[in-house]
Amino acid sequence: MNIIINLGEKESSITTLEQLGHNEYVPFDVQITNSHITDLNVLTKKRIIKNNSLYINSQTLYDIMQIEDGEDQHNYHGLTAEDIYMAFTSIKDPKYVFITKYGRFAIVSIELSHFKHPLMLVLQTDAALISSKKASVCKIVTIYPKGHIDEYIEKLDNRLLLYEK
Repeated sequence: MNIIINLGEKESSITTLEQLGHNEYVPFDVQITNSHITDLNVLTKKRIIKNNSLYINSQTLYDIMQIEDGEDQHNYHGLTAEDIYMAFTSIKDPKYVFITKYGRFAIVSIELSHFKHPLMLVLQTDAALISSKKASVCKIVTIYPKGHIDEYIEKLDNRLLLYEK
C-alpha cells in the first residue's frame, strides 16, 4: 500500500489517519510529507536528520489510536487522529528535543493532546522501510502523551537535551 500524509492538507491528513486507526492492515510504511523534519537540525544546531524522508508504520498508527485497555497493551495510547496530526506538525516547532536510549530522538509538542498533556514523538534516524531494508529514513517509532515533562527534563542529563524552547 502506498499512503502519503501531506501535513499541508489538514482535513485529508486527519481523514487518512482516522481510516488507519479503524482498520488493522498488513503493516506498511506511511510517508509523511511537509513535516519540516530537517528544521530540527537548525533548532538543535546539529545534523541529526539527514534527509526530508519521514515515515511511520501503519501498525504503529493503528496501535497508538486504540483505546488504552487490557494487560500488556503498552503501545495502545488512545490518541485521536487530531492528536497525531498535531504531533506531526509540532516537529517544526517543538518544546523539547532530546536523545533517548538506543540513540533515538524525542520531540515534545508545545500544544496539548486531548489528554491535556503534550505529546512525545520518538524518532529513529537511519531506519529501514518494510519495503526496503536498505533504506535510510527517519521513522516515527511511537507517539504518546507525556505527563510531567518539565520535571522529566529537569532530571535529564544536560548532554542529552538538544533543544528547549
